[in-house]
Amino acid sequence: MLNTNSDILRRVVQADLNLQPRSSACWTAQLLSAFQGLRGCELYVRAVQTGHAITMQEFTADSKHRMRGVWRDAELVDPNTHNNKLATYHSWFAIPFSRNERMPINVPWYLHLDLSKNVMRNASRFRLRVHTLKVEAAAWLEDGSCVCDQCPDEDEHVQNEVHALLICQDHRIGELRKHFSFLFTPFLEDFSAAQPFLLRQVNNQLVHDFLSQQNNTHFLFFF
Repeated sequence: MLNTNSDILRRVVQADLNLQPRSSACWTAQLLSAFQGLRGCELYVRAVQTGHAITMQEFTADSKHRMRGVWRDAELVDPNTHNNKLATYHSWFAIPFSRNERMPINVPWYLHLDLSKNVMRNASRFRLRVHTLKVEAAAWLEDGSCVCDQCPDEDEHVQNEVHALLICQDHRIGELRKHFSFLFTPFLEDFSAAQPFLLRQVNNQLVHDFLSQQNNTHFLFFF
C-alpha cells in the first residue's frame, strides 16, 4: 500500500500515518505495535513512517526468530525442578525444527500412524500435560500434592511423565514395563526384569530420545 498507484489509497494511508501519534486504534499504530520484539523493530517503524519498502526476506527471518524465542526461553528451565508445561514439552516431547526453511515444522511421529481416536487423544493429552498425573492434578486442587501415591511411603517422588514411565515402583506398571522391555533396554542399561524401574533421575536428552523413538508398539505401552 505504501507504493500503490491509487491516489485515493495513498491519501488514506498518509492520513492514517498522521493519525498514529494521537490514536492507538488506527491501523498504523497497530502495525507499529506488532513490530515490537523484532530485532529490526526501529528499522521497520522508520520505513513505515517514511513510506519506504521493507525487505520481506529480512522481515520474515526476523519474525521467525521472534516466534522461536519462546522455545529459547524454555531451554533455560529444567522440567525436573520447575512445574512448567512449556519447558516440559520442549525438553521431553518437542520435535526439533527442520532445516528446510519452507517447511520448518516437523509433525510428531504418532500423527502419521493409523491410531484409534482414543489412542490419538491420549497421546496428545500426555504430551501436552493435560492428564491426571499428580503433577498436573495438584495445580487444580487446593493443597494438592505432586507426590506419587503409588510408590512406597518413604519415597517422595514427583509423579510426572518421566516418573510414571521409568521410575514409579507400582507393581502393575513394573509388570507392564517387563512386557515391553524391548522399549527400555536400548536406552537404559540398568533396566532389568528383576528391577523394572529406575532408582535415579535421567537426563532430559535421554528422556527425549526414549519418548521420540519411532516404534509403533510403544504406544501400546504408553496408552
